[in-house]
Amino acid sequence: MIDLHCHSTASDGTLTPAELVDAAMTSGLQAVALTDHDTTDGLDEFLAAAADKPDFLAIPGIELSCQASTGDNCHIVGLFVDPSCPELIALTAQIRARRDERNVRMLARLVELGMPLTMEEVVACSGGDVIGRPHFAQALIARGYCRNPREAFQNLLGRGRPAYSGRTPVPAAECLAVLRQASAVTVWAHPMTCCAMTTTRCRKVVQELQANGLDGIEAYYTDHTGTQTQAVLDIARENGLLVSGGSDFHGTNLPDIALGRGRGNGFMVPAKLLPPICERAGRALAKPAHP
Repeated sequence: MIDLHCHSTASDGTLTPAELVDAAMTSGLQAVALTDHDTTDGLDEFLAAAADKPDFLAIPGIELSCQASTGDNCHIVGLFVDPSCPELIALTAQIRARRDERNVRMLARLVELGMPLTMEEVVACSGGDVIGRPHFAQALIARGYCRNPREAFQNLLGRGRPAYSGRTPVPAAECLAVLRQASAVTVWAHPMTCCAMTTTRCRKVVQELQANGLDGIEAYYTDHTGTQTQAVLDIARENGLLVSGGSDFHGTNLPDIALGRGRGNGFMVPAKLLPPICERAGRALAKPAHP
């Protein structure tokens, strides 16, 4: 069993990169990709923690937020990414700057709503330089404004809620180009969770992304239904795309999502997906992957 979509304290998860490796070993996973939002800051610690575990594959990754020309917001995961790539370093700095601008707007909206927070309070809830809405949720809980993350997102921070503010998106073509420069295998993450996504629309977005270098698509995902998973598998087969999958594990920030197992109900990412991804990346598996 594998999990190719996970987060750590370098972005909005609650396990450190080293703790993520330990949790993966405890869960019996053969391979895990650390795909923090818009940063590679946790990869050195992640890879170092796995260096003495010959039967476990730690995959350096990243998850970038972008927008297709259709207007659909997309997340692109880069697997086996080279964090030293200058173009990637520049792009992530640009994305983080836009995120910081959004965070200032959200603080102002919370003040207007009678729930003032300081940036210092929000930063204190993070483990890295990438400050996101889950950290706002934790700060709101600490102040007593909300009881739990779900309430914070449903009432304040979720898309369309009073404190929500979006970011200026980076074009998907730019993200894909940079990830290719960083030697990454590119995967469209959780495609069916995008706003109002249908199978027909998904095919249209895939056409654009693939024309700009997309390698694969995440069919196995925590919030995909069985019907959605099969639809994405069909799209991957029709277009010759690699198939990937992951839980989108965030630790206690999303407490109902378990590493490698999602929300349960039989969720599992088949290990047979790993060899083709490794082959595309030019990497060899330490041992054969089993289902």
